[in-house]
Amino acid sequence: MQRNPSPKTFRFLLLFGIALLLGGCIGTGFGSSGPSPFGRGSFRSNGERIYYTGTSANGRISYKGGGLGGIMGGGMMGGRLACADCHGDDGRGGAHFMHMTRMDAPDIRWSTLTSTEHDGAEMDHPPFDAASFKSAVTRGIDPGGDPLDGDMPRWRMSDQDIADLIAFLKELP
Repeated sequence: MQRNPSPKTFRFLLLFGIALLLGGCIGTGFGSSGPSPFGRGSFRSNGERIYYTGTSANGRISYKGGGLGGIMGGGMMGGRLACADCHGDDGRGGAHFMHMTRMDAPDIRWSTLTSTEHDGAEMDHPPFDAASFKSAVTRGIDPGGDPLDGDMPRWRMSDQDIADLIAFLKELP
C-alpha cells in the first residue's frame, strides 16, 4: 500500500521546487552570468566580475571538476556557479543549502585567508598567499597540502584572473 505525503509536506516540496525553478529562470542567486547581485549592469573590475558571475572579461575561465560546479555549470539550473553563490555577496561564507545539501562555505575575504586565526581560533593550516590561493581554486588544495571540502569546485583560470580575483577579495571589508 502506497502512502501519500501529507498536504503540508506536499506544499513544502511544491514550493521548494518552484523556488529552484524560478531561481534558475531569473538567473540570479544561482550563478548567473548577468549583472552582479547589486543590480549593476557592469563591474568595477574583472575580479568583481569573476566573483559574482564565474566568468572573466577574457572569457577564459572554465569548470575543471569537483564541487557542485558540474550541476550548476550547465546542468540542472543551466547557469554558472560563482564564488558569491556559496561564499555570499560579502565573502563571509556561512551555512546554506544547495540542491538539498547543507554546505558550510568559509570566509574568503583576503584579510581572513591571510590570517593565522579565524573568530579567535587558530587556523588548521598556514595562511594563504597568492600561490596557495591559486592551488585552492584550481586544485582544491589548502596551504597545508590537504584537500579542501568536496563542495569546492575546481576551475581553470589564468594567472591574471587569479590576481584580479585576489585584488577583489582584498576590497571586501
